[in-house]
Amino acid sequence: MMYAECIVRGFKVRIPFVCRMCGECCRRLSKVVYDPKTGKVYIEDIELDYIDGFDEFKDLSHPIKVPCPFLKDNRCTIHEIRPKSCREYPLLTGDLGVDCPALKSLKKFLKAFNPDKVEYKVDEDSIEPVKIPTEFFELFVSLKPSKEELSAFLKLNKLEKNLNLEIR
Repeated sequence: MMYAECIVRGFKVRIPFVCRMCGECCRRLSKVVYDPKTGKVYIEDIELDYIDGFDEFKDLSHPIKVPCPFLKDNRCTIHEIRPKSCREYPLLTGDLGVDCPALKSLKKFLKAFNPDKVEYKVDEDSIEPVKIPTEFFELFVSLKPSKEELSAFLKLNKLEKNLNLEIR
């Protein structure tokens, strides 16, 4: 899971990044290189034997950067073992010109929460929810998150009715 861990008025709150699965990052930022001389596919530090789909490039005399061959129906078919650059996009890399709709949504949430501090977290395995005031939940809901964003918000944060925000 990817999220922004924020300090807001002395409380820790986690704002989720929920991928829209548009596939634009995989198509436009792919670091997959096909070398027709060797017939191999290179993805960062991974070397693979030929993968179907590169026939149009077989007569080239030089390596070529190609759209990610693991993107099928806007889903990553190797999501669990995807390369580091894919795991870190876009929270640790920035948008890089993709115009990521999920990053826009996260920025909208961050702007509304106006955090004192933000730290981005990527692929944390077991995440203990943090206790947040009910007002933070109400603010998040008022921003009209998607069902997936709301579900992720509730996994990352635990509502605590006894926590009160100080008026500043």
